[in-house]
Amino acid sequence: MNELEKANTINWSEKVRNLDENIRREIGIEGENEAKHILIKVQTKAAECIEPAFIVDEDDTFLDLFVLSPQGPGITSTAVLKSNIQSVGVIGGVSAEKMDPQEIPEEVEMDDLGGLYQ
Repeated sequence: MNELEKANTINWSEKVRNLDENIRREIGIEGENEAKHILIKVQTKAAECIEPAFIVDEDDTFLDLFVLSPQGPGITSTAVLKSNIQSVGVIGGVSAEKMDPQEIPEEVEMDDLGGLYQ
């Protein structure tokens, strides 16, 4: 199996879930609230990485992501060629627990998101 075939057979969704479970166990929050979306950082062969993002879907060739906009509210859908991925890291998890919309401030800074861990 050559390098291209190896890159395409990695199940990044499963790897990210396992990383998230391990991190939660190590910091003592396992089982509290299961992460609905696991925020990741994807390093490709390009100079800049893709972050923060979460996996939407994946097949043998592409990893489909929603990338959160650093400038404000907004999401960009993108697909990354799996053979171009060098690494994927877990940034944090957003729990599936519903919040009261009145508890969320209008201006939310990325550093202030309480549902994330780093």
